[in-house]
Amino acid sequence: MLQKGLLFVFFSCYSFYSVAQGQPEGLFLGSKAPDFKTVDQFERPLHLRELAKKKPVLLLFYRGYWCPHCTRLLTRLQDSLSYFTEKGVTVVAVSPESKESQLKTLEKTKAGFSLVQDSALLISELYDVNYFLSDKQLARYRSGAIDLMKINHPNPAALPVPSLYVIGKDYTITYRFFDPEHKKKIHVAELIPLFQ
Repeated sequence: MLQKGLLFVFFSCYSFYSVAQGQPEGLFLGSKAPDFKTVDQFERPLHLRELAKKKPVLLLFYRGYWCPHCTRLLTRLQDSLSYFTEKGVTVVAVSPESKESQLKTLEKTKAGFSLVQDSALLISELYDVNYFLSDKQLARYRSGAIDLMKINHPNPAALPVPSLYVIGKDYTITYRFFDPEHKKKIHVAELIPLFQ
C-alpha cells in the first residue's frame, strides 16, 4: 500500500507531457497543464485536475526559503490571498525543498495557500522548469551558506526556474511567467488584472 504523502503523478491523453532535453523551457500558453496529486504543508490532499475543474489555479514554482525574491513573492501572495479567494482562484506553490525547509518558508511567509514539496522533482519535470546544478555551482551556493543538498534532501541537486502559470477550467495555461536568467521578477500587482 502506498504511504500517505507519497506523490502521485499521472498522465491522461490531454495532459501527457514529455520532458525536453537540455535547458528548461517551461510550458507555453495554450498547453494543457499536466495533472498531479500530492498533499500540502497542512497534509491536505491536492489534485490539480479536480481543482482546475472548479476554479482557476495559480501555480508557481519557487526555489526555497533562502531565496529572498521567492519569499517576497510568496509573502505578497499571502497578503493578497483574500482577493484571490474572492475571485475563486486556488494558489499552489511548488518547491524542491524538504519538509523541514518548507517549515522555514512557512515561518517567513505565513502562507495560508498550499505549499507543495516536489518529491523526486516529478512536478517540476512535468512542467519543464527544472535545471541541474554543477558541482561548481553547488560550491558557490555553499560559500553563501546555502547547502542545497541539505536544504532539498533527498532531492537531487536541481532547482526550478522561478515560474508561474495560470491554469483555466479547461486545464489550459492562460498565463505564463518564466525567466531562466532570474532578471525579471513577477509582481502580484501584475496578476490582479488577470482575474478581474
